[in-house]
Amino acid sequence: MRHWTTMSIQLIALIVVSLTCSILLSSVLILNHLPVWWMICIPILYLSTLLIHRASGVLILLGFAAYFLITMPVYETAATAQLYILLLLAILTGLSYWLQVKLFHAQFALKVAEARVSQLIAVDPETGFDNRDRFLMDIEAERDRLIRHGETFVVSFITLPILDHFEKQYGSSEYEWFLYYFSDELHEATRRTDKKYRVAQDTFAMIFPRTSIENAQIVHERIRPLLLDYSRQNGDSLTVECSDQSFEVNLENAVIRLEEIHRYVESKD
Repeated sequence: MRHWTTMSIQLIALIVVSLTCSILLSSVLILNHLPVWWMICIPILYLSTLLIHRASGVLILLGFAAYFLITMPVYETAATAQLYILLLLAILTGLSYWLQVKLFHAQFALKVAEARVSQLIAVDPETGFDNRDRFLMDIEAERDRLIRHGETFVVSFITLPILDHFEKQYGSSEYEWFLYYFSDELHEATRRTDKKYRVAQDTFAMIFPRTSIENAQIVHERIRPLLLDYSRQNGDSLTVECSDQSFEVNLENAVIRLEEIHRYVESKD
């Protein structure tokens, strides 16, 4: 918050100083009976700096300075007026440059913040697993890795139909307890390099890099008995039925398998 507050104050200060210098420039023009339409140089100066390039403001400054020196009438205080005009234009050029720099930094900071928020949103709050959007992104990343290195990967799904009505039937406390239990056991049954996701209310997905479908099936064999003999918080046994589906993706079948995976995920809507 402090970072954004400081940046906002700096931007406001730059705008205020720019307006002050603009008013001073118009005053100099009026007091010296010079055309007020010369003020057009200010929006041109700022627009060129903000929209085209930072250095373009210097070129605009030099162009207007030459114009003013050539077209200004000759009188006793002309030199002083010229000095004031050139000084104010130089200040405005510097201000437009710094405003562009600050806006660029603000835009960059905003993108970083959006990326962090997107990363947080990509996590399922109930299990700590990544969500469907992250799953689809990682599938594309695994496909690219497959094309580069030719390494087979496996995508597996575990569906627990009971989750559709678990909280309503057994209460929120039991629901949270079961999700904690299940996610913990799934972490224990998989490698650190295996990625885990919650792609629907009742469906979880895993990506096993550099793994055969036989090795990925071992995870299901470890998890299934734990679900069939699950103990509730009060000690009562509860049989949690589950189904699984696995897809082995290699260079030969990548296009077909990935389409099947996408259709499977969409079927969970």
